[in-house]
Amino acid sequence: MARHFDDQVSDRQGAPGLVPRYFLDESARVDDDTITITGGKANRLKRVMRVRRDDPLELVHPITDRLYRATIERVSRDDVICRIDESRSLRPLPPPRIVISASLIRPQRYDFMIEKATELGVDEIRPVWSQRAIIRGDATQRLHRWRRLATEAAEQCRREYRPEIHPPIQVVDLIREEPPPNSIRLLASAIEPDQRIAPIFQQRRKDGLPAPDPVHLLIGPEGGYTAEEAELARSHGWTPISLGNRPLRAETAAIMAIALTLEAARS
Repeated sequence: MARHFDDQVSDRQGAPGLVPRYFLDESARVDDDTITITGGKANRLKRVMRVRRDDPLELVHPITDRLYRATIERVSRDDVICRIDESRSLRPLPPPRIVISASLIRPQRYDFMIEKATELGVDEIRPVWSQRAIIRGDATQRLHRWRRLATEAAEQCRREYRPEIHPPIQVVDLIREEPPPNSIRLLASAIEPDQRIAPIFQQRRKDGLPAPDPVHLLIGPEGGYTAEEAELARSHGWTPISLGNRPLRAETAAIMAIALTLEAARS
C-alpha cells in the first residue's frame, strides 16, 4: 500500500518540485499499488514527453481527488504502467474562488487567455457571446481545445485542480443569473473610470463583511460591451470597475483583472 507523502520530499535526483505532474483522465485505472494509463494520455506521455522506465511522475486523479507520486514500471505500445509510491488528498487553492466570464475574441488570443488564467489560478472560465464578440464558427466546438489547453497549463504550473470551462453563454443570460451568497460581481468597464478592485475589498473589511467568495469577473471584447449590455449588468448588481487608464486588449484585461483580484484578496 502506498504511503502518504508531503510536498517537501525531493525527487530521486534531490531536486524538490521538479517531478513532472500530469492529470489523469477517465480511462486511467487506479489500483492499490499501480496506475495504468491508456489512450491519449499514454500516447502523449510516450511520444511527446518521452517518458521511460524508472522516471518519477506526479499524477493528479480528479475522480478520487488524490495526488499520486509514482514511478514508471513499464512503457508498452498500449499503455504506461506506474507503481504508486506515495499519495495524498488534493489541496484546493485558498479562497476566493475566481470566475472569469470573457467575451469571445479571436481564437489564438482566447487560447492565450485560457492558458494564462489557468496559470494564475482561476477556478472557472465562462466564454461569453456578446454583440461585439469576434469569433467565427461554432464556439462550442472549441471546448475540447480549451479544456486541453487548461489541463496542460495546470500541469505546467503544478496546479492540483483545473478550471472548469463552461460552454459559451449569451451575455444577457449570464448577467441575469442569480448570484451566489457572499459573492461580488465585477464588470470591467469605462463606466466608472476611478473605481478600482482593491478599494472594494478594503471597504468590505471596514464594514465587517466576510471576504467575498466567489469573485466573478466579466470582461468584454475589443471596444468593451455595448452601452446597453453594460447598463443591463449594472441594473442586475454588477459593479463597474476600471483596470487602469490605458485601453487594453481583451485578453490582457482578463489577466490584469485576475491579478488585481488576487492581490486585493490577499492584502
